[in-house]
Amino acid sequence: MTGAPRHGEPYDVRRRSLQNVVVGLAGLVVLLVGAALLIGVLPGVVAEERAFLAASECHGARTEDCLRAVSFTVESVNLQRGKGSGDRILVVSIQEGESRLQFNGIGPFLERVRTGDRVTGTIWRGRIVVLADSEGGQRTATHPVGGSLLGATFGIMLLLGGGLGTYAARWWIRHPGHSSHRHPPELVAACRATLGLGIYTFALAVVLYPWEAQLGVFLALWAPAAGPAGVFLFRRRSIGRTTKRRGA
Repeated sequence: MTGAPRHGEPYDVRRRSLQNVVVGLAGLVVLLVGAALLIGVLPGVVAEERAFLAASECHGARTEDCLRAVSFTVESVNLQRGKGSGDRILVVSIQEGESRLQFNGIGPFLERVRTGDRVTGTIWRGRIVVLADSEGGQRTATHPVGGSLLGATFGIMLLLGGGLGTYAARWWIRHPGHSSHRHPPELVAACRATLGLGIYTFALAVVLYPWEAQLGVFLALWAPAAGPAGVFLFRRRSIGRTTKRRGA
């Protein structure tokens, strides 16, 4: 019994170290996924969005990149309010066959469309991107505009969350003797800056998405907030290092 740990302290230290390692690895994975999304996936989404915005109506021999309008008959409408599975509509065309379309949210078009109505679908690269009637239309979930904004937002949120988790775990691993009940100023500052930038990023995407804003607009409005947050964290870290050196 002489070798048993007193008051459970060694066990608690080992358990905290293991938890920090797990959190750090999880944060690193999230960080890498966010980076892969921004570096590997986002450029393709941006290119597709630009190609759609540059597309014109089909004239003569049609191609995949031109916009063509096809008349459809609505066979069924399935609106799911308050659910995250989306709102669907089934349309049929003699030339194009049957298509099941999904929308993000219920707009005025989905509110008024009924079974048997004649609607017009805008087709681009083999998919229906807009469905409309004489009063207006609504984008489908496959519409390319807005994809770059959502991709950038999701990637940035992953980077922020993964970066914060990795940094916090690294800090605790390097300071094993620090009480877990205290709040280190470095971590508090990092949490506040990350949380503030994350909220701003999400709010900015929510405001810009309905206006079909492109990625350049999003980045132009996001950078003024990201810059001060980065400077704040850098200065906070520099002050912390200076304080430690003086204390030493």
